[in-house]
Amino acid sequence: MAQRIARPVALRGEARVPEALLRTRYREALALHREGELDAAEAIYRLILSAMPESFHALHMLGVLRGQRDDWPESERLLAHAVRLDPAVAAAQANLGNAQRLLERRDDALASYALALQLQPENARALKGRGVILWQQRQYEDALHCYELLLRIEPSYGDGWIMKAAVLDRLGRAGEAVACYREGLASGQLAHPDKIRYLLAATGSVSESPIAAPMDYVRELYEKYAPGFEAHLVGELNYRGPALLMERLRPLLPERALDVLDLGCGTGLCALPLRPRARLLIGLDASERMLEVARRKQVYDQLIEAELTSWLPTQAAAFDLIVAADVFIYFGDLRPVLLGARTALRPEALFAFSTEASEGAEIRLLESLRYAHSADYLGRLAAETGFRLESVSEEIIREEDGRGVPGHVTVLRRLG
Repeated sequence: MAQRIARPVALRGEARVPEALLRTRYREALALHREGELDAAEAIYRLILSAMPESFHALHMLGVLRGQRDDWPESERLLAHAVRLDPAVAAAQANLGNAQRLLERRDDALASYALALQLQPENARALKGRGVILWQQRQYEDALHCYELLLRIEPSYGDGWIMKAAVLDRLGRAGEAVACYREGLASGQLAHPDKIRYLLAATGSVSESPIAAPMDYVRELYEKYAPGFEAHLVGELNYRGPALLMERLRPLLPERALDVLDLGCGTGLCALPLRPRARLLIGLDASERMLEVARRKQVYDQLIEAELTSWLPTQAAAFDLIVAADVFIYFGDLRPVLLGARTALRPEALFAFSTEASEGAEIRLLESLRYAHSADYLGRLAAETGFRLESVSEEIIREEDGRGVPGHVTVLRRLG
């Protein structure tokens, strides 16, 4: 059927198309829409609207479809038209609220959600959207009420448990938050359950910590963070990682130009101090949006989007220097990183990186969801993976909540 519908028969612009035909075509469009055949469904919705521009149902579902394609301005326009025609449909009001929320028009979205909930107090879509906005506005008690009502309606909604847990955590109700995170995991509906297991490990609620943060968690974090990354990190947190690395490297660098890898380069904070010493400067990061910001600086010779532990072993003896500023906070076990770096470095080449400092335990997953490492661990691991420890210094690498964050700046030299 999909093949036949994908090339819909035109309605030929008749002055009055029989309503029975329009209803038949609408049912076909809905079936295609449910099956994910968005191009075919959209074509039919638009054909219906060409014959009947005031069709509430076609406007509503086409608005939903345009939202699925992330065309939120068009989605909002179509849904607003639909609710003007029939303001008494809760689903349309809730869908309009979602479009407005994603266009950052939060007051309009809250008004649409309120109308949806007046019409249908247990409209899950409106409760979800309203809860997100209240969370963003730090109205945590009101957000909690939303999620509690939502979970009475949809008790197996995994993301609802996660959002409720996040709200409880902000309200200082840590034990209840952990219980909700566990409910979310038990639902079996989470797209990325490893993120929640990682979070639970950071709270000490599981016996073993993962060896690294889930890559989808890290990537999603920095995709969102990219636009304001430098202003926040440097301007507000007084981040000093690149400057500290260069201080430790300068006495050790040869006079000749070097082939340099900026590992986890982010927006390129290390690029300017590295550029004068580089014949070739490559930046590697897992976040496309961070790389977009770095690309605008026009300092790197090449930027590569990849996960570092899988990419490094493919670069045999390619670099004279690798630097990694504030990257290993998302890696507990650094052995795969150091082994990969050893492969990618030439003999006697340098590897410089910063880490957060752990007292006591060699590796510690902090409540901030970042890993910290002890100086003893760094020295031992360097020796075990074919490096000589040139230096490891205790530093304040940035500030957080008005306090300095202790860390280490380590410089290793590849042996042999």
